[in-house]
Amino acid sequence: MATTSLFVTANACAGVPSMPIDAACRAASTCPAMYDLCTSILQSSPPNSDLATYAVSAAGAAALSCNSAADAGVRMLQDGSVTGDMRDACSACVDDYRAAHQGIAATADQLGQCAFQNVRQGYMDALSAIEDCTAKLVAAGGTTTTLYAMAVGVRDRTAIALRLGTAIGA
Repeated sequence: MATTSLFVTANACAGVPSMPIDAACRAASTCPAMYDLCTSILQSSPPNSDLATYAVSAAGAAALSCNSAADAGVRMLQDGSVTGDMRDACSACVDDYRAAHQGIAATADQLGQCAFQNVRQGYMDALSAIEDCTAKLVAAGGTTTTLYAMAVGVRDRTAIALRLGTAIGA
């Protein structure tokens, strides 16, 4: 996959509030597990950054998890043990994860440029691709696979990135 500017910290954006990581993660989380994941994702971010910086960091984590999941899908396809419907689901998931990565990367680039208009749509498109993969794995009986477990992690990281990114305009 192409390298993007996901890890470039956003410059301070006019009118975007700065806050401690703890406060940003409390605002972006719906439960303790999401809060813990958020603080883990943002732990290497500068403290008291603006929300755009945190949103770019979260997008980077979500994009990396898409890459890892796509790579896992490719490995499952290459090892020869996956056949039939499960093989079709894995193949489709690789495409879904790549599409999700592209959506997240484009959104991260917008965030890094202090352009917040289409943030929600970019993440919703990525989440839709991730959910498509999850549904295909469920239909193929693949809920015990590594790829399914990764789908949950990718979804959660993308949801945190969405909530941080859309909090900017709130």
